[in-house]
Amino acid sequence: MTRNIEWALDADVVVVGAGGAGLVSAINAHDAGSSVLVLEKMPHVGGITILAGGGIKAARDHGKAVSYLTETQGGRVSDRLIDAFAQGLVELPDYLRGLAQVNGAEIGERADTHEGIYPFPGADTLYSLTVTDISGFAGYDWTYTGKNLAGQRFFKVLLDNVLARNIPVHTGAPVRSLITADGEVIGVWAEIEGRKVAVRANRAVVLASGGFEFNEKLKREYFEALPVYAMGNPGNTGDGILMAQKVGAALWHMWHFHGSYGFKFDDYDTAFRIAPGGARNPNRPISWIILDTFGKRFMNELHPATQDTAARPLGLYDADVPGYTRIPAYLVFDEEGRKLGRIANPLTSHPEHRYVWSEDNSAEVARGWIKRYDTVEELAAAQGWEPAVLKATLARWDEIVRSGSDDDHRRPAGTLFPIGTPPFYVVPVWPLLTNTQGGPEHDEHQRVVDPYGEPIPRLFAAGELGSFFAHLYLLGGNLSEIVISGRIAGTQAAGLPRWTHGQDRARVA
Repeated sequence: MTRNIEWALDADVVVVGAGGAGLVSAINAHDAGSSVLVLEKMPHVGGITILAGGGIKAARDHGKAVSYLTETQGGRVSDRLIDAFAQGLVELPDYLRGLAQVNGAEIGERADTHEGIYPFPGADTLYSLTVTDISGFAGYDWTYTGKNLAGQRFFKVLLDNVLARNIPVHTGAPVRSLITADGEVIGVWAEIEGRKVAVRANRAVVLASGGFEFNEKLKREYFEALPVYAMGNPGNTGDGILMAQKVGAALWHMWHFHGSYGFKFDDYDTAFRIAPGGARNPNRPISWIILDTFGKRFMNELHPATQDTAARPLGLYDADVPGYTRIPAYLVFDEEGRKLGRIANPLTSHPEHRYVWSEDNSAEVARGWIKRYDTVEELAAAQGWEPAVLKATLARWDEIVRSGSDDDHRRPAGTLFPIGTPPFYVVPVWPLLTNTQGGPEHDEHQRVVDPYGEPIPRLFAAGELGSFFAHLYLLGGNLSEIVISGRIAGTQAAGLPRWTHGQDRARVA
C-alpha cells in the first residue's frame, strides 16, 4: 500500500539503536558530512555494549589476521568481508585513541592478550585493548557490571563523542517498521513521546538494534537445543531482524550465539552468567564440575573461549533416551569450593534486574538457589542419581586432581580443585547466551543484502545485528565489530546521494 506521509523528523542518516555500533555509525556519518538522528528503544542508551568485559581485539598484521579469521569463520562469509574486518582490526587502535581524546580516556593493552584466541595460523597477531581509566567516571547508575567498568568506559568514550557532535539521540523511541519507496529504504516509523511518527532518512537507515536474545519465538525457530536463557539487555528482541526481513533481507548464521552456561531461577527475571567472565586463566582454580542428568561428568568446564563455546556441550540430544540429558546440567562443588569464590557473574543494563551475588555463595544457599547436602548419598538421592554412579564420578575427579591431568576432557591443570569436603552443593546450569550473532546478511560495505546477494538500497546493518562472526567467536570481537562495522556503515551511508524523487509517496514496510 502506498500513502502520502507527513514526516515528523528527518536526517540524512537515521540510526536505529544507541548501543556501541549505533553510536560509532552516527559518529562516522556525522564526520562524513551528514546530519544524523539516533533512535533508541530503551529508556537508556548502551545496549549490550555497556555490559562488556572491555577487552577490544586488535591486530598488528593484516595478512595474519586474514589467516586467523578465515579459519574461525568456517567458510561462512566472503573473503572480501574477512579482508575488510582484518583491516579494521589493524586500524582500530589509532581510531580508538582518536576517539579517546574527547574525554582524556586512557587506552592500554591488556595483559591477557590471547584470551579467547584459538591456536589457528595468525593467532599471534591478535591482542586486546581496553579503556583503563576516565578521570572522574564511576560508571552508569542504570547498569551493573560488578567491579569491572572497562566496558562502561568504552561506551562512555563513544557517547561523549556523540554528545560533542550534538547528534540528537531519542531514548524510549522504538522503531516499528521501515518505510520504502521504489524499492529503497527512505525512513522509519517510530514511537516518540507516545506518538507514532514518520522519520525520514534522506540518505540511508543504519540498523544497529542488536540481536534477539530476548525473543523466545526466534530462539525456538533457530536454536536446536532449548531452553537457552539470556542475560544483559532485555531490549534485544530482534526488532531489526524482523524489519529487515520484511523488506527482503537474507538472514545468516542465525544458529550462532556467543554464550556459556549459567543459572536461571524461577523467582528472578534474568539469568546469571557463570563466573569468571570471559577470561580463561589456566592457573586459576575453579571450584566445580558439571554433571549430566545421570550424575556423570561430560565436559571441560573451562573451554578455551568459555563465553563462546561452553554452551555447546549442553546441547547434545541423546536419541536413546530420548531427550537432552544435559539441559539442565548440574554444577557440583563442596564446602571448600563454596568459600573459594562466587560462582556467578551477574550483568545487566536494566535497573530492575540488578543483583549482587555473594562472594562466598552463602546468600544464594540461604535463598535455596544452591542446594546443600551433608553427604554424597543425600545429594544423589535428591537428584535421582544412582549413588554408585555419583561416587564413581567423584572418585574419578579425585584421581584427576591428584594426578594434575584431566585426560578425560582436557581441563587446564591449574584450574583443578578437589571436591571432597562436606557439605556438598548442587545447582542447575543451563545454556546461556551473552549475545546472538545472526541477523540480516551484509556485504563488506555493511549493506544489507537480499537472498540473491543484491544490496537493499539505502539499508545498512552494524554490530551484533547480523554479526560478522559466523562459526567461532573471538572474545572481545563484538567490541571490535562495533568500531569496524560502525565506521563502515556510517561512512557508506553518508556517502550516498540524497533521495530526491517520490518523497511524498512511500511504501510502509
